[in-house]
Amino acid sequence: MIAPLRLPETHTSPQGRRLREARRVAAAALLDPQPQSSENAPGIPAWRAWLFVAWVAVVTGVYFASMIGLL
Repeated sequence: MIAPLRLPETHTSPQGRRLREARRVAAAALLDPQPQSSENAPGIPAWRAWLFVAWVAVVTGVYFASMIGLL
């Protein structure tokens, strides 16, 4: 086990409650309240996706060929 789970405290001190509230307020202030939706992102054409896949395959093939001494 890397880190033990904390069990919820049944009787918390007022100081612990204030600290927990302060953490919540800080997180709310620093984090974006509405995450960006990926539904509005434009799609890419299928030919561009396959062109990228082919480019990655060629670059990988050239890299491995050069590593084993074929190029």
